[in-house]
This record gives sequence, C-alpha cells and structure tokens, in this order.
Amino acid sequence: MAVTEIVLAVVLFLGMEACLYLYLDSPKRGSLFWKACATLMPVLLCLSGSLRSGGEHYLLLAALCVCLISDVLIGVHFVSGVLSFLTAHILLMVYLVRQAPPTLWSLLPWAVLYGLLWLYYGKEIPTLGKRAVPMCLYPAFLFGMFSLAVALPFLRPGPSSVCLALGAACFCVSDMVLGDGVVHEKQSRLRDHVIMHLYEPAVFLFALSTIW
Repeated sequence: MAVTEIVLAVVLFLGMEACLYLYLDSPKRGSLFWKACATLMPVLLCLSGSLRSGGEHYLLLAALCVCLISDVLIGVHFVSGVLSFLTAHILLMVYLVRQAPPTLWSLLPWAVLYGLLWLYYGKEIPTLGKRAVPMCLYPAFLFGMFSLAVALPFLRPGPSSVCLALGAACFCVSDMVLGDGVVHEKQSRLRDHVIMHLYEPAVFLFALSTIW
C-alpha cells in the first residue's frame, strides 16, 4: 500500500467518523444526508482503488454505491430499503465468487446461521405482516455473502481477503441487530450507535480491500 493510499484511507475514515457523529449525536441527528455522506467516504476509497486496479473492483464499487442508495431508502421506506440492500448483497456475492470459487465448506456458515435464525425467530416472523417476506429473504443473502467472505482468507490468503471477511462479519452483526430491533420493536440510541458503528466500518473494510 502506497503512502498516498494510506493518507487517503485515513482522511476518508476520519471524514466517515465525522459524518457518523453528525448523524448520531449532533443537534440535527437522524439526518439521512449525513448518513449518506458517511457511506460516501468508503465509496470514494473504493473508487480510488478501482481506478488504480484498472477496473478489477468495479463490481464491488457498484455494490457499495447500492449500499449508499439503500441508506437513504431504508429511512424513507423500510421494505424498499431492505430490497435495495438485498441487491447490494447479490452484487457482493458475485464479486466474492470471482475472488475465489466457493467450496462446500463455504455453505456451512450459511446453513448454521440460517438455521439458528429460524430457531430463534421462527414464531415471530409470521407476525410481521408485509415485512415477513423481506425478513426471510434478506438474511439468506446476508448469510450467503458472509459465508463466501469468511472463507476467502483460507481460499486466497492475504490482507485484502481479511478485510473482506471482517467487513462481511461487521455487516452481518449490524444487520442482525437492526433486524432484532424490527422484530421486537425495540429502538434506542445505543442500538443505533451499535448498528452504525458496525455498518460503516464494514463498508469501509470492503473499500479498503481494493487498495491493500
């Protein structure tokens, strides 16, 4: 990683944290503008990495751009936002498969996590009405993305693969905390902090993988 890339990554990370503060803790907290600006920072980092690689990471860039759009959509219309994030996960899965072909072991985390989801939420999901279908489909793709990413450090060792795996893990935990709040109708500022301080670093780690 060149010095210029390190400086760029640090500046954009600090910019992301500043936008997160404005979204979560400023007098005008909750503004979707600052939420989108926070995600824009890793998108710009990914753009830089994509340009330097000659287009190798454009699919990842597209996925992160969809995440940026989803950040706004989910604050306006929840189901539309979930479906938009689902699209991002499909793009991420295609990108991850192109990094290293999956093996049967890649399916194991998906099967375990999806089975645990139904074991824990199986009785509550049918009570969600219109949200029930997205809440069933979304975790399947979320866990699929995580399973592909967590296998990468073993299939293609290197810092880039580690960044993708850690990013996927943060994304997965963030979305499960969000989903739990939706299912149990629990919202709090602490929960918002946990969700966003896992989600934004997840996107940043994805972007960081393009320059490392």
